[in-house]
Amino acid sequence: IKTMKVYCVLCAVVAAFIVVGCSSQSFTEAEGAAVDDPADNWWRSGVVYQVYPRSFLDACEPHCTGTGSLKGIESKIPYLVEDLGIEAIWISPVYDSPMKDFGYDISNFTSISPMFGTMKDFDSLIATAKKNNLRVLMDFVPNHSSNKHPWFINSASSTNSSHRDWYVWKKGTVNSTTGERLPPNNWRTMFCPDDKCYGWTYDNTTDEWYYHCFLSQQPDLNWRNPDVVEAMHDVLRFWLRKGVDGFRVDAFPNILEDPKFRNEPIDPSWHGDPIRDGYGKLLHYYTENVDGLHGIVRGMRKVLDEFGKDKVLIGEIYADKVVTEEDVISYYGTEAEPEFSMPFNMELIGFFDFTSPFDPTVRNNPRNASKFISMVNSYQQSLPRWAQPNFVLGNHDVHRIASRLNNTNLTMAANTLLLTLRGTPTVYNGDEIGQKNGFVPKSRAQDPNCKIDPKGLRCRDPERTPLQWNTTNANAGFSGKGVKTWLPVSKDYIKTNVADQMGDPNSMFALFSNLLRIRKWTPELNMGSYIPVDVVPIPNDMQHKDSVAAFGRGRNDDTTIAYLVVANLGEVPVGVDASNAAPSSTNKDVDVFVVFDSLKPSSFNTSSTVPTTISNIPMSASQTVVLRLITHPSTSMHVLAIVIGSSIGAAIVIIAIAMYVRSNSQRTRNNKKKYTRVNNEQFD
Repeated sequence: IKTMKVYCVLCAVVAAFIVVGCSSQSFTEAEGAAVDDPADNWWRSGVVYQVYPRSFLDACEPHCTGTGSLKGIESKIPYLVEDLGIEAIWISPVYDSPMKDFGYDISNFTSISPMFGTMKDFDSLIATAKKNNLRVLMDFVPNHSSNKHPWFINSASSTNSSHRDWYVWKKGTVNSTTGERLPPNNWRTMFCPDDKCYGWTYDNTTDEWYYHCFLSQQPDLNWRNPDVVEAMHDVLRFWLRKGVDGFRVDAFPNILEDPKFRNEPIDPSWHGDPIRDGYGKLLHYYTENVDGLHGIVRGMRKVLDEFGKDKVLIGEIYADKVVTEEDVISYYGTEAEPEFSMPFNMELIGFFDFTSPFDPTVRNNPRNASKFISMVNSYQQSLPRWAQPNFVLGNHDVHRIASRLNNTNLTMAANTLLLTLRGTPTVYNGDEIGQKNGFVPKSRAQDPNCKIDPKGLRCRDPERTPLQWNTTNANAGFSGKGVKTWLPVSKDYIKTNVADQMGDPNSMFALFSNLLRIRKWTPELNMGSYIPVDVVPIPNDMQHKDSVAAFGRGRNDDTTIAYLVVANLGEVPVGVDASNAAPSSTNKDVDVFVVFDSLKPSSFNTSSTVPTTISNIPMSASQTVVLRLITHPSTSMHVLAIVIGSSIGAAIVIIAIAMYVRSNSQRTRNNKKKYTRVNNEQFD
């Protein structure tokens, strides 16, 4: 009987839930249930923050040097994790190096440059990162070494040396008229020192030339030599044993060269200065994206897999006149045989700029939202279902986003898009406060490009000036008072610095920290589906037609939009009709709630309805908003659902009562038989 009573109570509870469930949509259903985030896939939901160590923070231990250090990075891990909300950092090179290219000319792949600290400092950084659940990625530079590396010193010592074939050597020619020595072919260097722009340097000792895609002090390694492959794989293993979580692979398309050493054709559309723009004079069919690269990245992937499936491999691959977008995507590999976890997608860098990143004669319009959304839709749709998208707005090789756009509101709108698109975002240090390019006079130039053309787009010193932490001294808290820093600190630190922005609820820092937290706790925004949405500006005229765009985010692979991101990249306010984001059924209504506003980053909430209707969302100029859409049945369907739910619930209750009555009747009959039997026995 007790069991039957419990059963009846349960039936009644189930019936009540059916009625309530039919009469309203639960918050969990509207918001989306939590999605499993296995440790192996942490990089699919996290945010990567690039640390340029030389400019990040001088810890001044044991004394100030004017250069960032590993201890400086470690000391800011609480800032990165707790204040900003970052899940992973990518550290640019900190290896032993003569610093001809700021650490990308490596003389020892498995040691730490004294400029940044010691291996003990590195181990301490890794330990602190792990305690704070912060992943650490290293910069892996496979294309070349320094000419001071023992491998190259041995290679250049003799044509019969043990490491001779570890680099790319070739006999040159001699001009029969002038007697001038000439390189083996017309391959060029990215860092043209003169109008000849040779990608080859002559070695008098062996009477041969060695190839270098970058500086002459950065000879290219020969990845067709199995010994080189195994040595570089061992470099990966060394740092994986140290506890790193993966690598960003530098200059990946340049790793292989044409084995026939054919001349590269001239680009018929080329124009520009023969030194500053000299590399672009040729189409690099024989030094870029050469057949065999897929095998190389698969080899790297196998090494990482030796240490677990949670290790990440990110490729630096720019689409250009040789490398197509399809080529970039091909380096994901296949689901059965993956290659890069993510090849970097640099499209946003090119879009959010008024000029082409490396060609001032090419004009862009970063306010053309139609072009933006078309680009993003094409990229999302071109990826295999299992592949993880990614987006980048800045890095150490391009001018800062805040300087490229030179408009705070537009920069905030762009950063909001970066953090809400489906995929893994990468943030360059300093962009979280909207730091701009610093001014570096030619007398203090460090980058080889800046020494040639300090105002050119290829000059990289401006985006590398020290991070602006506070106003405690003229070095912006990056280093000690009166210390000469490796690059000058921008005078803009007075009004743009971390300390002040952390106390400003509507700052760029507030945008990043608040939106990163929303992203972290909202499955649809960090792991959800991407849903293209067509929107219409109000008024729909020539002035506004290309200024607005939108996209939806859903749960997992669901095509129902839970969150709608709307952007007005234009210079004037406009209304937006986003009715297409609503469910197609006419039997559903939509409530619209503002979750985040790029112009008011401190006012994020999920309770106040600002837009009155999805068919006319008011947008200010240079604004991106994140809206939560909650769908529920229309009134007539709502009533019908309640009637049906109530009927089902009543039926369950009636059945339960009938079973209870039947049980009681059976019990009465049994008791009567038992009573009769007992009485008969007494009379006998």
